[in-house]
Amino acid sequence: MSTPAMDDPAPADLALVRDLEERLFNAWPALQTIHLDGWLVRMARGHTKRANAASPWFPSTLPADELIQAVKALYRKAGIEPMVRITPLAGAGIDSALAAAGWTLYDPTRVMTASLADRVALKGAPAIALVLAEEPSVDWIEGAAGAYELADWQRDVLAEIVASIRVDAAFATLYLDRQPVGYGLGVAERGYVGLYDLAVATAARGQGVGTRLVTGLMHWGRSKGAHTAYLQVREANDRARALYGRLGFEEVYGYHCRRPPVRS
Repeated sequence: MSTPAMDDPAPADLALVRDLEERLFNAWPALQTIHLDGWLVRMARGHTKRANAASPWFPSTLPADELIQAVKALYRKAGIEPMVRITPLAGAGIDSALAAAGWTLYDPTRVMTASLADRVALKGAPAIALVLAEEPSVDWIEGAAGAYELADWQRDVLAEIVASIRVDAAFATLYLDRQPVGYGLGVAERGYVGLYDLAVATAARGQGVGTRLVTGLMHWGRSKGAHTAYLQVREANDRARALYGRLGFEEVYGYHCRRPPVRS
């Protein structure tokens, strides 16, 4: 059974969406990108959806079914599950065509921004220490992979992806009682700082660790000249969305992914 289309009827600020999408691509680089009539087909051996999905840059001039088949063929040739990200840049009709073809809805996500016009107050428990590094250390890779519960092959791809970041980055580790309890990544580029892969150990939650991680990276971004912070959060993650709302983040646009039916 196909899932219904989620073409967004509300007009989005496409220039702002494209600005943020461009920074997203730079902040989390794929290992290979193929250009397909206005779309970017990104591949990173299957690790993370945003590095392994076809994302619109401009609406394609191809018929929807032809675009879908071309995307599917490229991913199948690479041995990666085909996936499409539907953002406001996709144009009308593509989500409906995917739904009609049986592609299932996956992981609705919200993109949120917060102004950094004012000084960022470091919030969270004062006993928490935040350490930022310009390069990803072996300890950061291992710790982040453990926090994200990655398989060994995913850890190796994570190391390749973060080593490929060419804009200013801060690799964050949070310590509580001298033990690492949280990880994250800040990426600053042309007035924006993106917050990525924020993870806090289950046992450390509820102690202000997440708040310190977010505000610490926002503070770092402001020191790099950023006027706006942005992040992505899964629609189903009510707890994280509530935290970001308390810290001044507001939704700008949403996107979701589509995957082909199992027997496609």
